[in-house]
Amino acid sequence: MELKQIYDISGLKLKFGSKKALEINTLKFHNGLIYGVCGNFGSGKSSLLKVLSGLQKESNGDVLYQGAKFKSGFFGGIKKHKEIQYIHVDMLKESSTVEQFLKSMFSSKIKQIQTRHFKHFSLEHLWKTPIGKLSDGEKHWLKIVVGVEKDPRVLIIDDYALHLDPKNEMILRKKLMKMNNILGTTIILSSTNDYFVKQFANVVIYLDNGHVSKVRKGYKRNSFNKSKFKNKKS
Repeated sequence: MELKQIYDISGLKLKFGSKKALEINTLKFHNGLIYGVCGNFGSGKSSLLKVLSGLQKESNGDVLYQGAKFKSGFFGGIKKHKEIQYIHVDMLKESSTVEQFLKSMFSSKIKQIQTRHFKHFSLEHLWKTPIGKLSDGEKHWLKIVVGVEKDPRVLIIDDYALHLDPKNEMILRKKLMKMNNILGTTIILSSTNDYFVKQFANVVIYLDNGHVSKVRKGYKRNSFNKSKFKNKKS
């Protein structure tokens, strides 16, 4: 089955004043695959993910999502795309409890979320805990729960597994792989270390000083649920 491109990047440059953050001649992402974006701190991983999410506008070049540029708002910024969910550091409400935060977004299925993501994984004690008192690993878990439950077409996760122990990383990995398998969700993860992402990413992209240094094949994709994948909205 030939996969359609969901992102097509050409001549991308991103600068902050005189500092160059990204310079990528060409890079393509295909629909329904899992991508890992790896590199050291300062390599441009977060900048690339922000560009792909529409949070950051490129300085030069073209970034096409499904063949078209992101739409601009009244003040020149990019309009948030409803099909793309970006998991990042500033998305949590520190003063809310976990339950209150999730209920504000998923009131109609809050009980199901509690059962799916907390009761079965010895995390029920977090349910009434203020987000500001969670550990970095627990916050990372919570953010990915939001991403999974939002059911986006593209899920983008910055700093994947940075604060997770191997056991919880494995649980989250299975959730993401199931999401990709059943729904055909395109998932893009960044990490400073390729140890975890190359266990399940179909393609691993390495960045160095804002450039793509190499692209490697990763986890081999099974011929999953082709009928469901074909029916995924285009």
